[in-house]
Amino acid sequence: MNQSLLQNVDNALGVFDTHTLADINNLKLMDRVDSKFVVPAELLPLLLQQSKHQYSLLSIDGIVRSDYLNVYFDTDGFNYYLMHHNGKLNRVKVRHRHYVDTATAFIELKFKNNKGRTLKKRVPADLDADKAIGEHRGFLSDHGISQDCQLRPSQISAYQRICLASQSHGERITIDTKPSFIAPDSGVKVVLDDAIIIEIKQPRIDRQSPFYRLVRSLGLRPQSFSKYCVGVSLTMQDRIKTNRFQRDIRKVAKFSNSLRTITV
Repeated sequence: MNQSLLQNVDNALGVFDTHTLADINNLKLMDRVDSKFVVPAELLPLLLQQSKHQYSLLSIDGIVRSDYLNVYFDTDGFNYYLMHHNGKLNRVKVRHRHYVDTATAFIELKFKNNKGRTLKKRVPADLDADKAIGEHRGFLSDHGISQDCQLRPSQISAYQRICLASQSHGERITIDTKPSFIAPDSGVKVVLDDAIIIEIKQPRIDRQSPFYRLVRSLGLRPQSFSKYCVGVSLTMQDRIKTNRFQRDIRKVAKFSNSLRTITV
């Protein structure tokens, strides 16, 4: 986002009532339904302005745009990626999530079951992703990842996240700005400068919630979108099957300057 747009976003965020993590402890939504939208970043100030009366904004020690760093783990054959690519249900993703601003981290498992629900399990972990995955093989084994399964870093993703919540609707909204993806083995990095990724997280699908109605009123439609799978597709498309995710790639590519590839 350019400086003018970023200033407009900050101005819009400045008028929200805020909440802390403790205030929404009952809204962890570890068993939920997600509705995802990928939209141009230029719409973000409007979306925020139209949401300020129905939602509160997560603030952690005054920080309202939080830095996230995820390291995903997969098998040598990218089995978890290919399960999603091939449309398999009851699939899993393994990641190390680092909350940069609070210097905390978790090993997380995300399951997508055959009823379309997202189930998340996690355990506090070391800030070093490789060390953390080694220390928590028991946790992984307890949730179906065999001790014999060889996992390696397969994708690094980073973004700034804005979190909104509505206690009355039992709903959380996450808005990820300037997402970037790195292939650990090659160092190829793709930055989506002008795209934002929105997730509406609900205990059950509610298309009448204020935010859902807002995005639909703007002509936006939900879509299946996995940051992990799109990141792998963008950074490894000459080495792995990407057919299933080409529609997602075309969508983010149509936003001006949104696909920027560099090598780190």
